[in-house]
Amino acid sequence: MRPDRRPALTPARRRQMTMTDSSGAITVVVADDHPLYVEGIRSALKQEAAQAAGISVVGTACDDLDALRLCVRLSPQVLLADLAMLGALGSLRRRCPAVRMLALGADDGETGFTSALRAGAHGYLLKGSGPAEIAAAVRSVALGQVVFGGGLAPRLLDRLTTPQARSPFPGLTQREHEILERLADGRSNAEIARELCLATKTVRNHVSNVLTKLAAPSRVDAALRARDAGLGSRPVLTRV
Repeated sequence: MRPDRRPALTPARRRQMTMTDSSGAITVVVADDHPLYVEGIRSALKQEAAQAAGISVVGTACDDLDALRLCVRLSPQVLLADLAMLGALGSLRRRCPAVRMLALGADDGETGFTSALRAGAHGYLLKGSGPAEIAAAVRSVALGQVVFGGGLAPRLLDRLTTPQARSPFPGLTQREHEILERLADGRSNAEIARELCLATKTVRNHVSNVLTKLAAPSRVDAALRARDAGLGSRPVLTRV
């Protein structure tokens, strides 16, 4: 018997062989709470697939429950979903471990990318990304790579290579610092939970820890102190 001289399959090649439907396309579920945006993404991917094969949108969803049901039923290779929606899909990795997740968000800073990774995503794109960039990211994620939008690269690189100034609140953890920044912007617990893909109860606990560490009597006082230290991005009235 002649020895089998075929090269061993790499993990990436195995994934590629199992990630397509009968037509050879990567299967994708698109999920966002704005139906028009979902339809726009589906049309864009369909157009890209017509030009350069490989992507088939097999389902769309407008809430996290529908997205989970579709992933369980259809077993797509990639779930392309709004970042806030991914935060509510905590059981997806357990029930559909083979599904790769690609997040879409509006935050063009480090917070959006890190929030996506914490939510279990394998990539993060800005919602203004073009069809070609989205299609390329879907293909890369399906092959097992971690991706983020080209517009984010300079910001993340600058963040990693620029020496960071000493935090005015060194006693806070990174997560508590993120919470405090949003308190400085006047965001509610529910808004913070959506942005950081956390449960509202978890945010409430973090806020309590921040107030305790800062010895602040209220979230308003903590927010004002954060503002005085340069945190926050929303305009604020000058105190008199």
